[in-house]
Amino acid sequence: MMTGPDTFALTASFGEDALPVQTPRAAPERMVGLGTGIGGQITRTKLGMAGASALKDAKNMELQAAKSRRQQCEEDEDQSRATTPRPQVDSLNSESMLKHSEPRGMWFGLLLNDMGAVTDEELERISSHRWNFQGAVELASQGRSICYFIWCLLELQRNIQLNEEGDVLDPKLIAACQSFVKCQCREGRMGEMYQVLTHFISNSVVFTEWDRFLAQVFADARASQEAFLVEHLTEVWSRFTRLKALLESIFDILDTRYVWRHRLPKVGELVHDHMKRRCFSSEAVAKNEFFASSGTRDETLKTVKFSMGYG
Repeated sequence: MMTGPDTFALTASFGEDALPVQTPRAAPERMVGLGTGIGGQITRTKLGMAGASALKDAKNMELQAAKSRRQQCEEDEDQSRATTPRPQVDSLNSESMLKHSEPRGMWFGLLLNDMGAVTDEELERISSHRWNFQGAVELASQGRSICYFIWCLLELQRNIQLNEEGDVLDPKLIAACQSFVKCQCREGRMGEMYQVLTHFISNSVVFTEWDRFLAQVFADARASQEAFLVEHLTEVWSRFTRLKALLESIFDILDTRYVWRHRLPKVGELVHDHMKRRCFSSEAVAKNEFFASSGTRDETLKTVKFSMGYG
C-alpha cells in the first residue's frame, strides 16, 4: 500500500470511502408535447416569463404580417382602379364619404338651401380634397348649402375616377343636389347656377387627367393597334358618359328654364363640347389612322369618333 504525502492528500480530500463524483442531469422538458405553435405558447405563459416573452414575440409577428398583407391589398386595389398616375391622396379624403353616406347636416343643408356660415373644418375639407379645383373654396365660402354642393362635385370626380361601376353618389344626395339647384333658380339665380356649371367643367381635374392619359395613349407606338386603342379609350369614355349623364340630371332645370332664353348650350352640349376641346382636339388624335379614316369595326371606337366629329 502506497504511503507518503500524495496518499495523505487524497485521503484528506475525499476520504477513504468517498464515492466518485457524478455530473447532475438536466431536468426533463415536461412541456415538449405542447409544441411550438401559438396554443402551446399560450399554455407556457402560466409557467414563467420565458413563455410570456415567446407569446409576445409571436403576437407581434402575427400583427406585423397582417398589417403587411392589408397594406399590400390596399396598394393592389388602388393600382387596379387608377386610370392615370396620381399623387398620394390626402388623409382627409382617402376614402369616399359621399357614395353611401354624408356628413351630418349635408342632406338637410342642400334641401333647405341653408346659406348659414361655413365652418373652418368644412372649408378644410374642400381645400385639401384631392380633386379640388380652382375657385372651389371661394364658391364654398358663400354658404353651407353651396359648400355642400361643391363638396358633392369634388366627390363626384373622385368616385368617377376610382369606381368603374355603381352609383357615382348616393341617390339621396343626387336628389338633394337637384333640389338645391332648383331652389337657387327659383330665387332668381339661374345665371349663377349656369356659371357654377361652366366654372366646374372648365376647371375640373378629371378633364386634365383624361387629357394627360389620352395624350400618352395616342403617342404610344401601339396606338395603330385597334385592340390597344379601344381598351384605353373605353377607360376614359365610360367615365365621361357617366359624368355627362349625372351633370345633366343635376342641372336639368337650366335646360328647361334658362338656356333657351339666352341661346346658350344645353348642359349636355356644354360638357360634350368641353370634352372634345380638351381631350380630342390634338394633332395626335387627328392623325391616328382609326380617327382619320372610317375603317373600324369596334362600336365603342365608332361612337367616340362620331361624337367627337371624326370619320
